[in-house]
Amino acid sequence: MHVEVLKGPQKPAMRALVEAIHAEQGLAASFYWPQDLLGAELATAEAIGVFEGEVLTGFVLYRETPDVWEISLVATHPQFRRRGLMEHLLRHMIAAKGQGRALWLEVHEENVSAQKLYEKLGFTEVRRRPRYYKDGATAILYSLS
Repeated sequence: MHVEVLKGPQKPAMRALVEAIHAEQGLAASFYWPQDLLGAELATAEAIGVFEGEVLTGFVLYRETPDVWEISLVATHPQFRRRGLMEHLLRHMIAAKGQGRALWLEVHEENVSAQKLYEKLGFTEVRRRPRYYKDGATAILYSLS
């Protein structure tokens, strides 16, 4: 397993990974990225991915500012879940963010496995956004300093 920064030529692999998630889950609200929003996010966000061999197994999209890296998308291919890949990738991001910089992210209230991972890595809940998602669910906001 290895981690690398993802560039433009790898964006089709990222889109294919999200499509694999949608094929497995449908457009479930806990992971809802319509094609138009995904395209815009892929075009403007930074990306880091985790690979097994040459296969992209997961990635994180984020925006970088001087004080914060705001994570907008965390995705693991359905065939590679529960192998510690996202934990490995997020630990890499935590180490790379540098002193004085925080990581922020939000998660659907029903995505309990993601919440457990974030909390295991030291993220703390900072607030909630009621009725944030299309299905009326709450978004839980996490931060790691």
